[in-house]
Amino acid sequence: MAEDVRPSFEFLPIPPALASLRRFPLDGALLLFDRDRGTNALCEGPETAHLRQRAPRAIQFGITNRCNLACTFCSRDVEARSAWTADDAFQILAGLAEAGVLEVAFGGGEPWVFPRFEELVCRLYDETPLAVSFTTNGLALNARRLAAIRGRYGQCRLSLYEDNDWRRKVAELADAGARFGVNYLVTPERLASLETVVLELVSRGCRDVLLLSYNGADRALHLSPSRAWELARRVELLSRALAGRCQLKLDVCWGERMEGVPRLFRRTDCGAGRDYLVLTSDRKVMPCSFHHVAIPVEDVADVMAVWHERRAELASASRLPGCARVAGYGLETYAGGVS
Repeated sequence: MAEDVRPSFEFLPIPPALASLRRFPLDGALLLFDRDRGTNALCEGPETAHLRQRAPRAIQFGITNRCNLACTFCSRDVEARSAWTADDAFQILAGLAEAGVLEVAFGGGEPWVFPRFEELVCRLYDETPLAVSFTTNGLALNARRLAAIRGRYGQCRLSLYEDNDWRRKVAELADAGARFGVNYLVTPERLASLETVVLELVSRGCRDVLLLSYNGADRALHLSPSRAWELARRVELLSRALAGRCQLKLDVCWGERMEGVPRLFRRTDCGAGRDYLVLTSDRKVMPCSFHHVAIPVEDVADVMAVWHERRAELASASRLPGCARVAGYGLETYAGGVS
C-alpha cells in the first residue's frame, strides 16, 4: 500500500459543516477557505500550535499594464511592460496553487483588456483549487463575458469612478446575478457623501462595499487623523444600519486607524509580503503594488524562493511617499488612541 504523504494539517479533525473547505496552515493556526463564497474560518488551539505557514495566502496579479482609463491617482508604473501570456499566467498560478496559495486577484491595468482573459479565468477555476477574483473598471465587461465565466470566479470587484458609468454597471452586474462588490476610494472630498453613495449602491443591488485608503504622494487625498477617526465612527453606524443587507469592508491600508473594526487576523501590520504577494505585469514580485521592492522572477520556484528567503525586504515599509505605513501619511497614533 502506498504511503500517504499528505501534510499533517490535512488530518486535523474539522467540524463536518466545514470539512469541504480548503485548508491553509498559518503560524499556530489553521485557516479554512471556501473559494466560491469567500468564507474564511480560523481554527486555533493546541491541535494547531505546531503549524507553520508554507506559502502566501493570496497573489495579487497585475496581469497587464494596459488600461482603458487614465486615473490621476493610479499608483501603477505606467512605463512597465506587459510580459504575460494567458498560458504563462496559468502555468505559474497552477504551480503556486500546488505550493498552497489560496487565491489569485487579478488587477493591472485593466484585466479585461488582457487577451484571452475569460479563458484564463475558466481554466484556473476548472483545473486548479484557486479562488479567482478580479478588479475592473467595468468598461470592457459585458453580458457575454459575464456569462462565459458564470460560476467560475470568486468575486468581481468594480472600482467606482466618476467617469465609468458605475450606476449602469452596478445594475448590470446585479441583474446578471454576478458575485460582485464595489471598491470605493475614500478621500476627504468623498467622505462627506459616504452614506449617500453607499445607500445608493445598496438600492441598486450591491451587497458588498470595500472602502479603500488612498496611497500616494498627494497629501490632499489622504484623510487626516481626525477624519480617519470620523470615518471609523461613521462606518460603525452605517454597518449597523445595513446589517443583513450589505457587507461594509475596510482595506488593510487603514491599519490601526480602524482599531474598533473586527478582524480575522489579530495583527498590527498589513500582511504585505507575508499573507500576499504582488506579481507585476513585467514579471516582478513585490510585497504590495505600492512598494519600492520589486524582484524579477521567471517561475514558481523563483516566487517561492523570494517569499521564503527575502522576507525582511518584503516586510519592510515602502519608501515611496504615500504608503500608509510611513509616518506622516495616516498611521499616526498618539497616547490615548488615534487622534
